[in-house]
Amino acid sequence: MIYPRLAFLSLLLLLSCNAVPEPEPTCRVTRVIDGDTVDMACGGSAPFRARLIGFDTPETYEPRCRAEADLGRQATDRLQGMVATARVTQADLDGTDRYGRRLVRLGIDGRDVGDGLIAEGLAVPYTGGRRIDWCDRLG
Repeated sequence: MIYPRLAFLSLLLLLSCNAVPEPEPTCRVTRVIDGDTVDMACGGSAPFRARLIGFDTPETYEPRCRAEADLGRQATDRLQGMVATARVTQADLDGTDRYGRRLVRLGIDGRDVGDGLIAEGLAVPYTGGRRIDWCDRLG
């Protein structure tokens, strides 16, 4: 008889439609490296280094000019401040880069970190490819 099978399949379909999605693991920034790189820990996983995506900040490790170093420090300090006062941190994990860093879109208290740094003039939009020459930009 088909009816018991149909009822069972209908029940399975109903349950799958009302299933609660698995929550994303809770992530926290454990250390700010520079304006677009952090160390993170998510759920029970081992800590990892993350390249924040959607924006680029000036280099602090090997800046090519004084202006780049100065703005890079400002971006790093700003990100540290954002992390220190965060009530809620959202992290969307998105693969790895060529250096083995996890690619992460980071939000703090409902706002994309990159959007904030760009709006403050501490970063530029970046979606991959060749990065800008900060020294030329900063003149």
